[in-house]
Amino acid sequence: MTLAVVLATEAVASGSTPTAGLTLPGGVPVVTRLLAQLESLDVADRRVIARPEFAAALREAGCEVVESKGLADDLREIARVARTAKRPMLVMHGDVVAHREVFARLVYNSKAPASAVVARVRVNDEELTRPLIRIRKGRIQSAGSPFHQVTDPNAVFRGVVRVSQEETGTLAMVADKLAELADKPGGFTEISPLRRLWQDPEDTGDVEIEQVGGEHLGALATTPITGDDAPALLVVGLVRSGVKVTGRGNSTLVCERVLDQTQADAAQRAVDSVDEDKVRLAAAVKNNDGFFTTYAVSTYSRYIARWCGKRGWTPNFVTAISMGISVVAAGFFSTGQRWGMILGAFSLYFAFVFDCVDGQLARYTRQFSTLGAWLDATFDRAKEYTVFAGLAAGSTAAAVGSSVHGGDVWYLAAIAITAQTCRHMVDFAFGASKRRMPPEPIPIVPLGTPSDSVLDEPEPTKSRPKGSGLSHLAVWLSARSEKVRVFHWFKKMIVLPIGERFALIALTAALFNAQVTFIALLSWGGVAAFYTIAGRILRSLTQPRSVAVSQ
Repeated sequence: MTLAVVLATEAVASGSTPTAGLTLPGGVPVVTRLLAQLESLDVADRRVIARPEFAAALREAGCEVVESKGLADDLREIARVARTAKRPMLVMHGDVVAHREVFARLVYNSKAPASAVVARVRVNDEELTRPLIRIRKGRIQSAGSPFHQVTDPNAVFRGVVRVSQEETGTLAMVADKLAELADKPGGFTEISPLRRLWQDPEDTGDVEIEQVGGEHLGALATTPITGDDAPALLVVGLVRSGVKVTGRGNSTLVCERVLDQTQADAAQRAVDSVDEDKVRLAAAVKNNDGFFTTYAVSTYSRYIARWCGKRGWTPNFVTAISMGISVVAAGFFSTGQRWGMILGAFSLYFAFVFDCVDGQLARYTRQFSTLGAWLDATFDRAKEYTVFAGLAAGSTAAAVGSSVHGGDVWYLAAIAITAQTCRHMVDFAFGASKRRMPPEPIPIVPLGTPSDSVLDEPEPTKSRPKGSGLSHLAVWLSARSEKVRVFHWFKKMIVLPIGERFALIALTAALFNAQVTFIALLSWGGVAAFYTIAGRILRSLTQPRSVAVSQ
């Protein structure tokens, strides 16, 4: 469950009606559509804050309104709600027109301490009208408002922020401090939102760069905001308090504030022009899979996932199907016949297809569970080891002198199982150590300080590695090679991920015999182990040592 605070405090140019009360094509007010979208996502507690002069119009639109006289009152009401909140909170403007999927990702998929909906833009000096931010590697490093400057911004804030239950106390503290500044004479000073030191056009993090605008949206993001902007101030406060605020954005989904009727009409047309289900289905496919998975499976497995979802299948059921197919594959391999090896290879391929489908189905239907994650990881190992046993049994059962006969390869199967087990133990241990590392700290800047940084000099450019020595050079070269597509896929393949392993098993078994399969697996696996371990050692040497600080 999530709690939502919706601010209907901006007025249209005439000043007589709130922008949240603008009517969309079809006669539905913007805020009514927004509240209906939240209700469909099980956001049962939805509170609207509005100016007294707007309250009557919003109540006529079916909203329960809390009246507020100004920015300080807005912030105090948000702080009051946050102090008693027992669930995550959404804070947003009531004039936001967005796809339902934008809110769904915040409500169901976001695990960060805080998340803000953003759009990557190339900032021009002439178009500084929406709250600016600087984002790097998915994290907001600096956020702006009419009273807070951003150094080298590369994105804009789209008016929606989510705060986890664990950080609602911080949100309340930040809102109270901002309210004090808003009430204090000279507490806030309007300032130019932009400060330039250096530009890093290659740093795109994990939010896509996009030009705000286009056929339907026109100049939405370049229209000045004249009213109070409590959500933007809260993002500033959270970032400056050290909370990790993740930037969430998508170049296809619409999430824009509308400030006049023309914009409301344009935004609705932009929403209607996008197939939301298609975007959701595309997002169900992981964007960092291996070469084989990306081009030989995921091109069509997403449609199987949607088919399964429409029939009510659960990810765990699909995982069980994948395991069952791998048992069938092992049975074919154990026949010791060429036809069995070929059918086993095809069966193993489809076992892997359904192994991909279960994760895609989980992301498409948002059916996540600890049990599902455990079953997926456990059955992945069980599938491989079952197939190893089938191959070893078939090699022994095959007629001597036949192309399938590889002799007694049980010892190779045992070595392959041991090597694979050790690999996954090391992988899980390394992953756990990375999760224990705290996020990179951001300097704490007082909320009343207009500038966002104490830096006066640009960072070192990325044309050379930071630090010195072989480890720094290797890490720098690895990062640079990611920009070359052939090297990117080579690095994906050399580590022998599960897709490549299953493909290698299927191909060598169908064409040769189990002995060749195990020798190929162990050889490639050895290279993969050396490459992976060497890379992790070199990266660990470039990481600063963590120092425990007691307070």
